[in-house]
Amino acid sequence: MNTKKVTRTAAFTAVAILLGYVESLFPPIAAGVKLGLANTVVITVLYTQSTKEAWAVAIMKAILCAALFGSASSFVYSFSGAIISLLVMIIAKKSNLFSLIAVSSLGGIFHNMAQLLCAYFFIGKGVLFYIPVLFVSGALCGILTGIAAKILVKRGIELFGKE
Repeated sequence: MNTKKVTRTAAFTAVAILLGYVESLFPPIAAGVKLGLANTVVITVLYTQSTKEAWAVAIMKAILCAALFGSASSFVYSFSGAIISLLVMIIAKKSNLFSLIAVSSLGGIFHNMAQLLCAYFFIGKGVLFYIPVLFVSGALCGILTGIAAKILVKRGIELFGKE
């Protein structure tokens, strides 16, 4: 990466961490359900910059948010959600079958499902009762973050250009 890309990626990561912090100040919407404000930045980077930069932001966001205002267990959940979510969003985006908002919604769903899978291994099968709640909340929160990301993508391309 050149200096401009590193600086831009660091700035996006800082914004994602700030949004993660702001979100940590509020209680969950429902059991374990958060809006995913920081994921708006990851989606914006995915659509305005390179896939490599999106990976860097997603991974650094998961690591730093857990280190700064989380725990070891929150890291496992956050990291697994971030990896699976971004992987699904990259595949969905490359397929050209989905809008940005639909890609974000898929990201929200798979983020929650990855976290649920982790909870299944740590806690047991009782967590599987949360599948419907986490599926619907992932879809809805993904739509909301997708709407925000769509606005940011338009502004991001105006500010940074498209990679």
